[in-house]
Amino acid sequence: MKFRSLFLAVLCTLFLGVSLTSCSDDDDDEVTTGVFILNQGKSGNNNAGISVYNPETHAVTADVYMAQNDKGLGDTGLDMIQYGNYVYVTVYGSSRLVKLDKAGVEVASLTFSAEDGQPRYMAAEDGKLYVTLYSGKVVRINAADLKIEKYVQVGKNPEQIVEEDDKLFVANSGWGKDNTVSVIDIRTFEVVKTVEVVVNPNYLQEAEGYVYVISYGNLGNVPYTLSRINTRTYAVEEITTATLMAEHDDVIYLANSVTDWSTHTSTTTFFTYDARRGVLNNTSFLQDSPEARELATKSVCMIEIDPNNGDIYIGISDYNNNGDVYRFTRTGEFVKEITTGSLNPNNMVFFN
Repeated sequence: MKFRSLFLAVLCTLFLGVSLTSCSDDDDDEVTTGVFILNQGKSGNNNAGISVYNPETHAVTADVYMAQNDKGLGDTGLDMIQYGNYVYVTVYGSSRLVKLDKAGVEVASLTFSAEDGQPRYMAAEDGKLYVTLYSGKVVRINAADLKIEKYVQVGKNPEQIVEEDDKLFVANSGWGKDNTVSVIDIRTFEVVKTVEVVVNPNYLQEAEGYVYVISYGNLGNVPYTLSRINTRTYAVEEITTATLMAEHDDVIYLANSVTDWSTHTSTTTFFTYDARRGVLNNTSFLQDSPEARELATKSVCMIEIDPNNGDIYIGISDYNNNGDVYRFTRTGEFVKEITTGSLNPNNMVFFN
């Protein structure tokens, strides 16, 4: 407990002026305002981690999970969500699902079997976690005790999953060969519809009665494509080319990163889609600044929006050096460049 007490003192200093439930060594210590940043690490290097960022002081703790648990998170941290008073993380390479309190202390974990396949992405609803598994399944898990309750077979190599109107939508990538989104009735936990989209769907967001899909295409004559699925009729509409997205207040924030592998140079454009009006806006959501111009020459690996104030966070990484996250206001004004202290920032959780 001595180490934990010392660390919590540091954590309280880090979040000075920010609301905490307590700053003692009790088991329910938690950060109630701040940001967790999941760093994927490099595949096979067992170096995934979680950084903590204070949006008021800009202080960063490089790996709160290591500090709190005296061990590494594992190999390839892929997804992270907040549900209730806890944070859940899938660690793809280590085949783990980890449940943390808001101080980063592990309170439970689940290791998936080879038959299950490795975990990818998550959704949560009514006390259940829904996790996509690379065996071609979605698994329903009790969020309280991480007990597996039921499986349902979907397409090959499922990636992101979202919930909308008592249905789960699952993007089936098939390692670049599938072109479907499975629709699961959340009450019966059975597939009720399979929707065809552009080949290799990976990313999903929901807004205004639609599920938005980014498909990777075939890395040839079929480009990255943003489409949307009507959640009532299942009609599919292709919208534009994009490689990454985030949603806030029914606006889809988009990035399109193009890399010239002969010169290893990248170009990224930023734009939005108004889900309420169905209108694409090609004007950048970032105001002109040296930092915005720098991002236009980088390959972007993450866009996240703070639901509390609309601030925009954009992550970059070269997969060899510690990643950086650029913070902008909701109107696109540059605020801060954050060095996460680890590789490949790919996900964030915001506490009120």
